[in-house]
Amino acid sequence: RSFADTIMRTLKNFTLPTSRLRRRGALTIATTIAASIVLAGCTAPAEPTTGHDHATTIEHVHAIVPDPSGDGYLLGAHDGIYTATLDGEIGDRVQNTDFDAMGLTAIGDTLIASGHPGRTTAPELGSPNLGIIRSDDSARSWSPVSLTGAKDFHALAAGPDESLYGLASDSIELLRSDDTGQTWSPAGEVVAVNLAIDAAGQLFAATPDGLQVSADEGATFTTVNDAPLLYLLAASPDSKRLVGVGNGGQIWVRPASGAEWVPAGTTHGSAQAITITNGGDILVFDQSGLTALPR
Repeated sequence: RSFADTIMRTLKNFTLPTSRLRRRGALTIATTIAASIVLAGCTAPAEPTTGHDHATTIEHVHAIVPDPSGDGYLLGAHDGIYTATLDGEIGDRVQNTDFDAMGLTAIGDTLIASGHPGRTTAPELGSPNLGIIRSDDSARSWSPVSLTGAKDFHALAAGPDESLYGLASDSIELLRSDDTGQTWSPAGEVVAVNLAIDAAGQLFAATPDGLQVSADEGATFTTVNDAPLLYLLAASPDSKRLVGVGNGGQIWVRPASGAEWVPAGTTHGSAQAITITNGGDILVFDQSGLTALPR
């Protein structure tokens, strides 16, 4: 029984004959994709490259991005945004960020995020959803940008031209923004759990049909031949490298545009978030906590 068959059999439970039903089922399907990959990987015998135990009190991490201040990383977590060093040591939660930080993305020195408010989140950021919010001071303060209270983006990806793509939790409609999230326009439709854009401007999506790519700004997608089936996907800050996690917790890297995907380690259990630097170093948060994997 193949890994892809396991996912597709699971997805057969979701019959979405109309556009409206497809949109309502988007989040459930995306969750099923990731869960199926995790379950398929639970029996993998490989010793985890990330080790077995790292000290952490973070419940769940959605994304890892470079700190725009130039010192380490920021982790977008279920209960706020945390700092981390270049070698993977988790620091304190950034003050006044108790919100569920979904889709944390860096566009130059600007941070974009979505999600849900926490108990002490400023009311102006929105409820029950944050829409798009923005920070220009390394997550210390945030302001509402668009779709306030209306949308919860679970996947956001920025390109080298600063274009921004997003998938909200209530829809399979892919949205695009060319003004840092202030206005959005429909680009296409895709069922995906993660998005990433490479240096050539190609938009990649981790889907139940495998890794897919769009060369027309999200209007259409085609399957990437010989690419691994991934449930996590991210690009380096310069967009030249892609990294992902797939079956059995296998970490995969595409080191350059057009290059083959190569194995780069194994996670401990299911991974929650991953990123890669311009130089090829990897940072991953899995069941053992946060680990830095030098190139």
